[in-house]
Amino acid sequence: MQDKSLIDEGISKAVAIFRGSPDLQDEGAYRTLTAMGVERQLAARLVEFIPIAYCRVILAHTGARFSQTFQRAPLRELIQERPFSTEPVWNAALEFARAEVKRGVPGKDLLLVAARSPEFDAANQLLKNGSKLGDLTFTSPILVWPESGPHAS
Repeated sequence: MQDKSLIDEGISKAVAIFRGSPDLQDEGAYRTLTAMGVERQLAARLVEFIPIAYCRVILAHTGARFSQTFQRAPLRELIQERPFSTEPVWNAALEFARAEVKRGVPGKDLLLVAARSPEFDAANQLLKNGSKLGDLTFTSPILVWPESGPHAS
């Protein structure tokens, strides 16, 4: 994996892509990042982790509870559960999202990133059905991309 400065640079690029192209699917964001020179594995982790980090930062004070682990289920392999904290991209993404909140980045800009998260989508669906955020406990998200990105061999 890359050093912290390359990760931070990748996060900046990914956040700009997410905000500038909110309708772009994950694979399109991944391809855009790799076309910009971001290494494949880093690009894949950025697309997976940044939206989850933003979602959790935005919902941090709502009472919703989130798992501290994620599961990786690449094709034809056993599910592997891992702590988020062991992932350098996760730690940097969380730090980046918190810094944006602290700097006063507008909520709509934070939401453009957080809304890409499957946990954010699940929370919205549950809220529409009458649930309260403080009553929600999320299980470990399952990430399905292989270690080096989509369609890796």
